[in-house]
Amino acid sequence: MKICGFCDHRFDSARWVCPGCGGKPEEHDGFISLTQGTVVPGESFEPEYFKELYRLENDSFWFRHRARLITKSVTRFFPPAGRVLEIGCGTGLVLSEIRKMFPGMAVSGSDLFTEGLRFARKRANDVPLYQMDALRMPFVEEFDLVLALDIIEHIENDRKALNEICRSVRPGGGVIITVPQHPWLWTIQDEKAFHKRRYTRSELVEKMEAQGLRVAYVTSFITLLLPAMVLSRLYGRYLNWDTDVCDHARELKIHPRLNDIMQAVCSVEEAILGTGMSLPAGGSLLCVGIKEG
Repeated sequence: MKICGFCDHRFDSARWVCPGCGGKPEEHDGFISLTQGTVVPGESFEPEYFKELYRLENDSFWFRHRARLITKSVTRFFPPAGRVLEIGCGTGLVLSEIRKMFPGMAVSGSDLFTEGLRFARKRANDVPLYQMDALRMPFVEEFDLVLALDIIEHIENDRKALNEICRSVRPGGGVIITVPQHPWLWTIQDEKAFHKRRYTRSELVEKMEAQGLRVAYVTSFITLLLPAMVLSRLYGRYLNWDTDVCDHARELKIHPRLNDIMQAVCSVEEAILGTGMSLPAGGSLLCVGIKEG
């Protein structure tokens, strides 16, 4: 069901017109706006960053690796999923992969910033896209699966965001969450990326279970490349003294040959994770939660 942003009436309809009050969300830049307020740039992301992300993502070992892990997780845990929403879809890389791999799914995406949605439209031009705040999701048991990929670490009240996500999922459906792992990896790069935290495994599991989700699977990834990530972070922490200047995409701008090597390493990691194994440490965490009815 949808929740009217004007009168809080709940209704089940494909159209965004409230049968209770007749209210209808506005459209901004061609996207339905569900934000119910003004978006303040820079509080959780820099909108200008989307252009660079769009340019780098297609070839980046990290984004390609994560996208494959997500599609494999959908296949493993949610093969009958009918309606899928990705919140914080950014430039739409995962949306386009989900659409390609699962053409029978009704896929939609949302982001707080229309700057990202414009690029997502290029990648997935037939997918419904919404401007939406993860802390104010106007849905109740609307989706079989919600994806929140590297989103909740940007949100101060991540428990509230998880509550909104869980409410939006139907019983028997679930969520797939990815977040940066290990607080000890924190550097100025996290601050400039507007991260509020890096997670421990126990913290993420506890926060998901507190919302009534049963954690069906949790694993680290970017495990085999963790030593290289640690060295990179140490360099950023101790040798990059100019903290007023920070390249948001610094860790993505690597030589193509090195990128190919890292992709090969990630392929080995994907084979390991494909066995159902859970890796104990890595640059990121992936967690699958089921909402039991």
